[in-house]
Amino acid sequence: MSRPDESEVAIRIERILHAPPDRVFRAFLDPDLMRQWITPDDLDLDRIAVDPRVDGRIEVWHSRHGESTGRFEGRFVKIDPPRELVYHWAFVGTEPEKGEYFDTLVKVQLRPWGEGQTQVTVIHDLLAALRRGAPHVYHRLVPGWDNCLGKLERAVREAPTDRV
Repeated sequence: MSRPDESEVAIRIERILHAPPDRVFRAFLDPDLMRQWITPDDLDLDRIAVDPRVDGRIEVWHSRHGESTGRFEGRFVKIDPPRELVYHWAFVGTEPEKGEYFDTLVKVQLRPWGEGQTQVTVIHDLLAALRRGAPHVYHRLVPGWDNCLGKLERAVREAPTDRV
């Protein structure tokens, strides 16, 4: 049996959100809205920075009970409103100088679904190095995305319409 290469380790999560695609899409780029959903419930969001353009950067710093758990940083590869967003998403541990840096790729696809709803598909790819080097992070990806997408739906439903 052959060993999968880096590109073969991926997760896929689908969810129907009760908000139109343009509102959902903007919630992936607006830092004020992202603050409401980008962090799983067991972590605190310390800081977020977003430059929402192709080659723009995104950085999210987390902690748990006042202790840093590292950060995520990335770069937008494709921004195609309101259909698709692709970005590198790297987990940077608390000691990146010791090799705690794992670059992955996230593709978010949005499709109209019913009246005023959106089918969200998140494909989180290039996970082999993360699975090997930080299995505690890798094993939390699916529950983390699931938790965050639930918070995303609340954020887009509750946001004023002039915001999203």
